[in-house]
Amino acid sequence: EGFIDVLPELTDEEREQLAKDVKPIRLALVKLRALAFKIINSSTILLPAWKRLLREHKLVERLIPRDVKTRWNSTFDLIVFGLKYRPYIDEFTA
Repeated sequence: EGFIDVLPELTDEEREQLAKDVKPIRLALVKLRALAFKIINSSTILLPAWKRLLREHKLVERLIPRDVKTRWNSTFDLIVFGLKYRPYIDEFTA
């Protein structure tokens, strides 16, 4: 209720521009999703390294939230986490 889908009303040029503008965001989400999956499923190498990095920076040991299709706010949670922990994610993946 209250939402209007304007995509059908866009011209082909406007759709192309929208796709171009959204592409960096989609790529960042793909990378965060992949990193979350790898950390959670690597209980002997990546998971301990992630926890150690957070301890070194005196942060609460926390996993990157998983983006689940059936949870309406999981993408939002992933984005918020990614923005808050970006320096540590960058350090971890460097």
